[in-house]
Order: sequence, then C-alpha cells, then structure tokens
Amino acid sequence: MRLLESAGVPIKSALAGAIVALCMSTSAFAGERVIFATTVPQNESNLFWGGTGERLPSFQALVGHDPITGKYDNSELAEEWSADETFTEWTFKLKKDAEFHYGWGPVTAADVLHSYELTTGPDSTINSLELLRAQSVEVVDDHTIVFKFDTPRTDYAFQHAGRGSLVIYSKAQYEVEGLDGYNTRPAGTAAYQYVERKPGVGVTFERVPDHWQGEQPDFEVLEIRYVQEQATILALLLSGEASIASIPRELQGQALDAGKKVISSKNPAMATGAIFNGMYGKSGDPAFNPDLPWSNVLVREAMNRALNRQEMIDVLYDGRAEPAVSWLMDSRNEGFVPELFDRFEEMYGYDPEKAKALLAEAGYPDAFADPVIPIVSSTLNGNPEFPVMSELLQVYFDAVGLQTKIVEMDWPTLGSMGRARESYMISPVRNAPLRPTEAALVNFHTERGTPYGGFEDDKIEGLANTLEATIDPDKRHAIAAEGFTYLFEQYADMPLATVHAEVAVDPTVVADWTFPGVTTNSVSHWHLIKSAQK
Repeated sequence: MRLLESAGVPIKSALAGAIVALCMSTSAFAGERVIFATTVPQNESNLFWGGTGERLPSFQALVGHDPITGKYDNSELAEEWSADETFTEWTFKLKKDAEFHYGWGPVTAADVLHSYELTTGPDSTINSLELLRAQSVEVVDDHTIVFKFDTPRTDYAFQHAGRGSLVIYSKAQYEVEGLDGYNTRPAGTAAYQYVERKPGVGVTFERVPDHWQGEQPDFEVLEIRYVQEQATILALLLSGEASIASIPRELQGQALDAGKKVISSKNPAMATGAIFNGMYGKSGDPAFNPDLPWSNVLVREAMNRALNRQEMIDVLYDGRAEPAVSWLMDSRNEGFVPELFDRFEEMYGYDPEKAKALLAEAGYPDAFADPVIPIVSSTLNGNPEFPVMSELLQVYFDAVGLQTKIVEMDWPTLGSMGRARESYMISPVRNAPLRPTEAALVNFHTERGTPYGGFEDDKIEGLANTLEATIDPDKRHAIAAEGFTYLFEQYADMPLATVHAEVAVDPTVVADWTFPGVTTNSVSHWHLIKSAQK
C-alpha cells in the first residue's frame, strides 16, 4: 500500500473524524419504517424510460427472478412466456389477477403495449433500447401479447426481467392524468406503492393492503433517502437515522465495529473495471479520433500493465472480490474462454517498467496532439467505490508517466456525450448485472448499443451481428468465444473484478434481506427486507 499512501489516496480510516462529527443523536424510526440510505441518483424521475433505467420498488416487469438463484421465474406480471423455433416471435401471457395500485384496474396486454410505446418513444434514454425494440407488437387478447422480430432474439426474456428495459405502467391512469399522474403518483403493481418524491431528499413507499400476490412486507413504510456524501450515509446508519446503507467497503469496517451487519447478494452482482470510451474504430466512422493516446494498442496495453489489480481489489472491495479477465465474459454464459485466465498474467500483469517501455515504443507523449488522459469521476447507485477507483487509476497511470486529469461528471452527462459519439475519456464501468453474452457484446461494442460504449471496430461489430443472427448453441458459443478472445488481445478495456453487492444494516431493525443481484443497482426484492422485530 506504500504507493497509495504516498499519493494521498484515502484508505479505510481517512474519514473517521468527519463521520463522528456527522453522527446525530436521534432516531428517525417510528412504527414500521425502514430507511435505505444511498447516493443521489443521477436523474431523479418516476419515468423509467426518461431516467437511468433503475426502476422504483413500486413497479414490476413481465419476468421475475428467483431471490436466491437469480434465475428467471414468473414472480412478476407474466405467468409464462415462450419463443417460436426461430426465436423471432416471443409470446407473453399475463397473470389474470394482477392489479394496479390506487384502483387503476387490472393489468392487461394493452398496458404492456402502452408501456412499450412510451419506452421506445423519442424521449427514451434507456441504454439497451435496440434490444427491446421489436419489428411489431400484437395484442392477441387481454392477457396475451406477442413481440415479432426480423432477426432472432435468443434471450428476449432478459429485456423484460430485472435488468431489462421495460416496466409496466397503467394505460388507464395515463388516459386520465397523462404524464402528470406518473410524475405525481404513478401506479405500479408491486407489494410497495408510491407515496411521494422529494427531489434531492428521497422517495417514500408504503405497503399495499391486500396485495394481489398475497405478499405482505414486514415494514409498513419503505423510504429511500438520497445522500451526496458516503461519510454522511455511514453517519446516518451509525446514528440510527437509516437502517440500511449502501457504503463503500472501505467504510464497512466502522459499521461492523459499531455492531452493524453486512448483507451480500446471493450471486455475483456485477463485473467492474474501466473502459476506453470513444474508441469509434469502424471503417469510415467520422467520430474516430486517431489522436487519442488509447487509440494505440501499445498505450492500451501500457495502461493495463500500470494497474496493480490486487491492490485495487484490496482497497476498493476489502479483498472480497474475484479478479476478472473480462468485465463482460461470465462463466455461466455462452462464449466463456477459460484459457484467457491462463494468459492474463502474461498479457495484463502488473509491470510498471513494461508499461513505461510500451509508452516509449508508442512515442508517448510526443506522438499525440493531446497526451492528457481525462478520467471521469462520478457516483453511481450501487457502486459507491467508483470515485475512489478513478483516483487509483490516476495514481497508477501517473506512476508510469501518463499525463492525466480527473474530470468530475455526472453519469447522465457521460451518457449524453456517448449518445453524441463524443465521450473521449476513461471511466469506471460496471456490467450490472452480468448480462447474457449477446446483450453484453451488442451493448458495449456496437454503435447501436449503450452510450457508455467502449471499443468498436469492423471485426467485433461483425461478430456481434453474426451472433444475433445465429440460433445453433455450439455456433453461438464459438462466435462469442472468438469475440471475447479478440477483445482480450486488443486490450479493449481494463477489467478489474467480479463483485457481490453489499449493504450494511442495523441488525436491531433489519434481520435479513434476500436479493439475487440481478438489477442495475444490484438490490431488488424489497418485499423480502425482514424486520428484526418480527
């Protein structure tokens, strides 16, 4: 840790004084209220398609997840779903007893179509919109809807599950109240219903009486409280002002010392690392900038060689994470290449002297019109470690002679720059949850994917397109494996770790929370927060 300490990087005890000063003496708990303190979202909105794609606890999608295994199940609005033999037609059959909150009536296929049209409309900022959009959508009857495509969609259920692109709003509410109704008191279908939003403060929900699924959350009121500073979040937990807190692992020790408890997702929730934004390398792409230092593969290798990944994992995740050789490849998904683990140390291993030699071979800094490398520092729900990750990247890069600067930027601004094809900077990144292979490659390595895009060129675009059009499992595996191997050999990103999601709780208030780690911000299954008083 000498490198980090000499550079002034904050380690676990650095915030202790500030935290003590921030602690308050009174408790906000009254009755059956549970308060979850987390960082301020980048776009506070009740409109799922106009926000960050993180759905409120009051909403449901078509496809659910088992709370332990994370596998798809019918715990949300669809009773069943299936694809035809060509995977170009997907049919979803809705549960007949599903009801919207506040008396807005039963859930029908018309509500699904209405929500789909809003989500795929011109105001949508959903990242993976192209993977949701169908060639046509047909309402067969009140409880049957069919999505049709001109190419195969082998895992379209993913787009309707916890990390998917569609949650269901009431068409009846829209017809009476318009978007004002959604902004004021949107009707969802989950076991908690929306009460109010106070911008910059938080959102409150209440338990639904006689919920149509028979679910009865332990807590009458659920409050998500937004807090800007991590030290303040910890202070709220320590003082009893919050009973659940999303805090970096570097602060968890202080919570544990105070008698708090850490609860982890049942499955790995994400893979993290950093990406080379702005690598628009397809033939003739006007957005390509050859003067970017990381447009040179030697510089990309040098930046990877500069990173002491084990030290980063120790600092960011208290050692409780598994090293990753790719932040998109997962052993549970098609295309997994175990041989890349055998090659990782040779190609990516921490070697500052090798990094310096590679930079010299690339002619850095003189060969580049602007050798300064901007590193985005931003907060993101579910990833409280990201600002510290940016600081660590700067420390390691500076140590091998790279010129850097930290750029404070909120996540929507980075997304807007990505959509404009102008995001020429380095940034921390997550694959949360660990997406199916096809969705991962399309989202992050093709022009039609997420705005938080990385490396693009003709080869990876072609492989992603071929994968989409292929049904045979063996051929799909081979195509995906070729893609992951190619990205690995091109040093297309800077992989770091596979991580479980963790929250700290007050065990006198919260006994347990079972969530599988399958959503954007990793937490879900809010109705399974268990009271210590019951």
